[in-house]
Amino acid sequence: MVAMIEDWSESEARTIREHLSRLLQSSLFMHAKRLGRFLKFVVDETLAGRADRLNQYAIAVDVFDRDQTFDPTVDAIVRVEAGRLRSKLLEYYADLGSNDPIRIALPKRRYMATFQLRPAGDASTSAADTEREVFSLSDWNKATQLTEPTIAVLPFVNMSPDPEQEYFADGVTEDLITDLSMLPGISVISRQSTFAYKGAAVTVQQVCEELRANLVLEGSVRKVGNTVRISAQLIEGSTGQHLWAQRYDRDVDNIFDIQDEVNQKIVGACRLQLSDSERKRLVRRGTDVIDAYDYVLRGMKEAQANTMEGSARARYCFESALELDPDYAAAYARLAINYVFRWILGWSNCAQESIDKGLELALKAVAVDDQLALPHAALCWAYLWRGEHDKAIAAGQRAIELDPDDVVALERLALCMMWAGHAESSLPLIDKAMRLNPNETYYFSRGVAMFMLSNYHGAIKILQRNFELNPKFVPAGLYLAASHELAGNEREAKTAVADIRRVRPEYRFDKDSRAQCTQFKNPDDRARFVGALRQAGLS
Repeated sequence: MVAMIEDWSESEARTIREHLSRLLQSSLFMHAKRLGRFLKFVVDETLAGRADRLNQYAIAVDVFDRDQTFDPTVDAIVRVEAGRLRSKLLEYYADLGSNDPIRIALPKRRYMATFQLRPAGDASTSAADTEREVFSLSDWNKATQLTEPTIAVLPFVNMSPDPEQEYFADGVTEDLITDLSMLPGISVISRQSTFAYKGAAVTVQQVCEELRANLVLEGSVRKVGNTVRISAQLIEGSTGQHLWAQRYDRDVDNIFDIQDEVNQKIVGACRLQLSDSERKRLVRRGTDVIDAYDYVLRGMKEAQANTMEGSARARYCFESALELDPDYAAAYARLAINYVFRWILGWSNCAQESIDKGLELALKAVAVDDQLALPHAALCWAYLWRGEHDKAIAAGQRAIELDPDDVVALERLALCMMWAGHAESSLPLIDKAMRLNPNETYYFSRGVAMFMLSNYHGAIKILQRNFELNPKFVPAGLYLAASHELAGNEREAKTAVADIRRVRPEYRFDKDSRAQCTQFKNPDDRARFVGALRQAGLS
């Protein structure tokens, strides 16, 4: 839980000053003396109750040694340095200060410092100045803060005699994660982090400690012919006590009933109070055709390969599901995402065959079931790559209203906001995604945020790690090359372009309309990115 400190005691002021001292001694600020002096001045004045005198004139005279003739309409030093300071603070709290208990920010168009106090271990906040250009304050709090308890759903073990049924056990696990994450009063760790424990010998206490969860749901799935056995147990992390356990033996056609029962048992064990609409949403399955459901599970497994071949196999599965059930919203949504990613990753050179098709499918998904988060998340991504940023953000907001713990939707909405010019305000969404998905670095999203804020050195530091970990992910290489070029590192920029060509020799930035970079709302941002890549030698 985050507390904004608005009226501080002497003890809190002392804690803030101690934090400021450590921050100024960090490697980021050690070589940025002028910014450090600026920050210390506004913090000291704010703590002393003199925030009302923090205007451009006072800062120019006391910090930047301007004389009494200073005119802010002629000399923009305070505005420029304030922008640099905000970027430097964002970079600090995104990396070196990510676990600091105090966060100092300098809101836009203001020069008084603000302070946020975090309990130890809570990584759900950001240094970002959240001006609420996109969210209302109440919506923002709902979108970016976690609730207790926090549950980790471990991958259900495949006990079937056929190892090929692994996808089915994984799919049951993912459905439980999705269902539970829609509930109010509980936070759910993402599948990306819990699936890291797949096949590992770990204790419940270890999982809870590493993922900062209170509860663990674990179990197994055994599918033989037309019968399925599912065992599940809910365990308290601190004591290892079993709060609930059950075994189900049913026909496979009743798999949805089993999932509903497990969900309801967890609701009871966590003492959650649900409204009628929330209960209805919890039992919303999307299809009654078990073979269509099976195809979607297979498609999800194929998509995880992140290859052109895996994408094609996944597309076949989603299309097969829709042939069996033409009213299956999740299948439409996943097929929409598949088409959009064909364009993003360079597997399609025709926007009409990928982006436009993805939008058409996403709109169908929403029309079939507008209470499911996934179709809105797909719509968000499709609108973004068509350059319709306001519609993209609205769809992304709706997705996380319906499923506040969907880390994919959180990251997509954050990226939409960055490219629409709300980079600072987007970072709390990434912070929340990192809290729910601690095994993911989010290097790319954080690097894009630094780039959009013109903090090229911060972007380079983050994106270099991203590109080293995943050299075939071309977008990270593009932003790395552009950041180097704009930072004046011409040799490093050309090296990044050469690395892109080495791992993806067939990649061409100019192919068809890809170089239009429709993800940028502001033409100046687009020109800045494209121009830097041209200078670095990319064609």
